[in-house]
Amino acid sequence: KSVHQLPLLVVCAYQPAPRSKEIERLAHSLASGTALLELAPLAAPKVIVLLKHLCGAEPGPHLRRMVEGAAGNPLYIKELVNALALEGAIEVHDGIADVTADCPIPPLTALITNGLRHLPDGVLQVLRTASVLGDGFTALDLAAVLEVPTHQLLSLITEAEVAGVLRSRGDRLHFRHDLVRRTLYDTLSGSVRGMLHVKTAQALAGAGVVPERVAGHLCQAAPDAGYFLIAWLAESAVHLTTRAPALALELLDKALTLADPGSEHYSTFQLHRAIAQLACGHLANAEESARCALARTTRGPGSEVVLRWIVVEAAFARGRADLALKEARSAYGNVSVPEAEAVGFHAFSSVCLFALGRLSEAEEVAVTARHAAQTHADSRALAYALHTLAVSRFLKSPDTEAVELARQASRIAQEALHPAQRHGFQLTLANCYIGLGRCHEAEAVLAAVREATQRTGGVFLPWYHLSCALLAFNTGRWDDALADIEAGLETAEPFGLKRALRALGTLIDVHRGTPPTEVRSVDAEKTSDDGWVASFYEYLPWCASALVDEAQNNHERSYARLVDAFDGGVGHLAGSAVLGFLAPDLVRLAMARGDMTDAQRFASAAQKRADSSGARYHLGDALRCQGMLAQDPDLLLRAARCYHDAPHPMNEAHAYTDAAELLVRRGRPDEACPLLDRALEIYTWLSATWDAARTTARLRGVAMRRHKRRPRNLVRHGWDALTPTEHIVAEHIAEGCYNAEIATRMSISRRTVSTHVSSILKKLDMTSRVELAGEVIRRQHLDRSRPKD
Repeated sequence: KSVHQLPLLVVCAYQPAPRSKEIERLAHSLASGTALLELAPLAAPKVIVLLKHLCGAEPGPHLRRMVEGAAGNPLYIKELVNALALEGAIEVHDGIADVTADCPIPPLTALITNGLRHLPDGVLQVLRTASVLGDGFTALDLAAVLEVPTHQLLSLITEAEVAGVLRSRGDRLHFRHDLVRRTLYDTLSGSVRGMLHVKTAQALAGAGVVPERVAGHLCQAAPDAGYFLIAWLAESAVHLTTRAPALALELLDKALTLADPGSEHYSTFQLHRAIAQLACGHLANAEESARCALARTTRGPGSEVVLRWIVVEAAFARGRADLALKEARSAYGNVSVPEAEAVGFHAFSSVCLFALGRLSEAEEVAVTARHAAQTHADSRALAYALHTLAVSRFLKSPDTEAVELARQASRIAQEALHPAQRHGFQLTLANCYIGLGRCHEAEAVLAAVREATQRTGGVFLPWYHLSCALLAFNTGRWDDALADIEAGLETAEPFGLKRALRALGTLIDVHRGTPPTEVRSVDAEKTSDDGWVASFYEYLPWCASALVDEAQNNHERSYARLVDAFDGGVGHLAGSAVLGFLAPDLVRLAMARGDMTDAQRFASAAQKRADSSGARYHLGDALRCQGMLAQDPDLLLRAARCYHDAPHPMNEAHAYTDAAELLVRRGRPDEACPLLDRALEIYTWLSATWDAARTTARLRGVAMRRHKRRPRNLVRHGWDALTPTEHIVAEHIAEGCYNAEIATRMSISRRTVSTHVSSILKKLDMTSRVELAGEVIRRQHLDRSRPKD
C-alpha cells in the first residue's frame, strides 16, 4: 500500500499464462499509474543486432536463416547461438560470422520443453497434435484429428495463444516459433506420428480440403493406412496429378504395391502414374508405363485413349516426332478409338508433320482437323489444329492473324489439356511475340511457363531457355542471355538444341570482341539428325558463322553464306521466313560489293515483311534498308526510333552509325557527332567492343574530334562488372536464399540462377556463396554507416 509513496522503480515480469489469482490482483492494483510493456518478438533488424552482439561479428546469411525459426524470441536465439558455438559450428571470416550451408540446427529440446512446462497437460497434448498438422491449421482441423467437439478445444487453444505459443492469422492458427513446433513434433514417437498423419489425412479429406494437403500427410502416414490410401487415391488421383504430380507419383507408387494387381484400382493407378510421370518430366518412364498398361487385358473404361495420348505426348516431348506421328496415326485408324476421340489424334499428327518439316502435309491435315474438331466440339483437337495453322502462317507471313491463331490455340489448350501438354503452345506463342518484337508479351508468356517446363523437362526445358536467351539478346540483356544459354546447354544435347544455343553465344562473343581462340565453336553444317525443335533454330549457326567470317574480314564468304541461306532456305524452312531480320546486313554487304540488284531485292523482302506484320522492329528493318539504298539519313533515324520502341538496341545503334556516316560524307560532322555518341553509348552498355571499334573506324574523322567522350573501358572483373540482374541475385544470396527461392522471386529458372551465381563468383574471384554473402553484407554495412549528405 505504501509503494506509491516510495522513491522506487518497481519492475514486475510475468508470463502471459497461466496467471494466478495473486498475479491478477497485483496487476489490477498497479494498473493506475503504471506502464504495461509487452515483450513482443524482436524485429528482423533487432535480431541482427543481437546476433552481432552474441557472435562478435556481422551475422552471415546461413546463420540469419537458421534463427528465423526462433521467430524473434531472444532466449531461443541466444541458446541457439550458444549451442552452435559449443559445437564449433560458427566461424568468423573477414568480419562475418556464419555456419556452413548444411549445418544442422542443434537440438534445443530441453530448453523449449522446459519453457513449456508451465502449460497444463491438456494444452500440451493439443499442441503436440497441432505440430503434426503443420504450419497452418484451423480449429476445425484440430478438432477432427482429436475427435473432440470444437467448443471443448477453444479454451485450450485460447490458453496456448495467451501463452504465446500459437497465434491467429485470419482463420488459421500458426505456431509463433517454428522451433517449438519442430520440438513438439520430435517428442512424438514414430508410430504416434504416423498414426496422427493418417488421422489428419482422413480429417482433411472429410473436410474437403485441396488434395495436396491430404497427400502430404499420407506420404508420412503409418503403413497401416493402406486401405484409406487406396480408397482416397481412387477418388482424388485426377485432381492430384494435375495440381501436385510429384506428390501423386509418390503415393501412386505406394498404392501400386498395396493394391491387388487384378483389381480395377490397380489399372486406375497405373493410368494415373503414367500421367504423373509425364507431368513430372519422366518421359521415358511415362511412355513405358503407358505401353505396359495398354498391354493389360483388364483396363478401366476409356483408359485406352488416355494411355495412347500419353505414349504420343511422351514421344513428342522426347524429341521423337517421327515416333509420335506413327502412334498418332495408329490411334486415328484404330477401331477401338471412338471417332470423336480419333479427331484429336488426327489433329496432333499435323503437329508432328510440321515438326518433321513436312509443312504442306501438316497444313492440309490441320485444315481438315480444324473442321472436324469444330464439328465434334473437340477442344483438344481444335487447339492442335490451330497451333499448326498459326506456326505455318507465321512462317509465311508473320502478322497479327498468325499471332491471334497462336493465342487461340494456347488459350484453348489451357482449358482442354493437362498442364504437361500445354508447354509447346505457350513456347510457340512466346516465339511469335519475339519474332514481332513484342517483348513485354513474350516475357509474360515465358514467365508463366517457367515452372512447368522445369517440372516436365524434355525438349521443353532447353527450348524455354533458348527462347529466353533470344529475347534477352534482342533486347540487349546479353549477360542474361548468356546465363540462359549456359542453363539450356545442360539439357540440350538429346534434342539437338545445343548448336543453336552455342551459336547464340557465339554471336555475343563476336560482338563483344572475344579473341578468336576463345569464341565458341559453331558449325554451319548439320552433322546429325537434330530434334524437331532444333530445326526451327537452324538459322542461328548460319548467322554465327557468317558473323565470325565478317569479324575475320572474310566479307565475301560471309555474304555468300547468308545469300545461300536466304535464297535456298535453312533446312525445310524458307530463308526469307527465318532470316528476314538479316535483310539490313544483306543490303549493306551487297552495296559494298556494288550489287545494287540484290540489295534492292533484300530491301523489298524487308518491306514486304514490315507491311505484313506492322511490327516496329520489322518497320525499322525496312526503313534501314531503304535509308541505305537512298542514302537518306532521315530514313535511318526513323529506323533508329523504331528499333528504340521495339526495343532492339543493337539495331538502333547500327542505324545511328549508318546515319552518322552519311552525314559525315555530306560534310555535316556536327550533326553526326551526337549520333555517334548515342551509338557508342549503346555499344558500351552492351559491352559490344567489336561493334564500337568498327564504328569508330568507319567514322574515324568524327571520332578524333570527340576523343574526350570516348566510351569508358569496359569493366570485366570486380564489383562494378556485375550486371543489374547479378546484383539482385547477390542480394538474395546475402539474405540466405537458395537458388529455388531466388528463381521464384525473380521469375527465372533455377538453372539460370545457378549460371548467374557462377558468373558473379567468377567476376569477383570468389569460390563460395558464403564468401559472396559476406561481401554483400559488408558493403551494405558500409553503406548504412556512411554519413548521409
